[in-house]
Amino acid sequence: MAPVVKLSITPIEGWPGNYTVVVRGSGFEPNKEVIWKLKGEDTFFDDNIIAPRGGGFVGPDGTFAFTDNTISGNLNEDWGRDEIYAIVYYSSILGRTKYNSNTVKGYY
Repeated sequence: MAPVVKLSITPIEGWPGNYTVVVRGSGFEPNKEVIWKLKGEDTFFDDNIIAPRGGGFVGPDGTFAFTDNTISGNLNEDWGRDEIYAIVYYSSILGRTKYNSNTVKGYY
């Protein structure tokens, strides 16, 4: 199975302007390091999103899941609708490989 990375961004109930960000991966070699960050998709260049970001290790079953909270100001990457995706850097014996997640669209 080829590695897959998925991103979800959901509002935190009762806390307007606050969101839970989940980055999940499957199909990776166990016990290898992964580092993730968010980007804003744009026509000419993709914006860096300062927070949240993080890292850790792939579990014994080849999966990982990272959860963090953030505010709308971090996710509001341009005028109008925002398009956010995660980049995961995966370290293995072959070096560092980059995987992109799906793009989540919304108004933050």
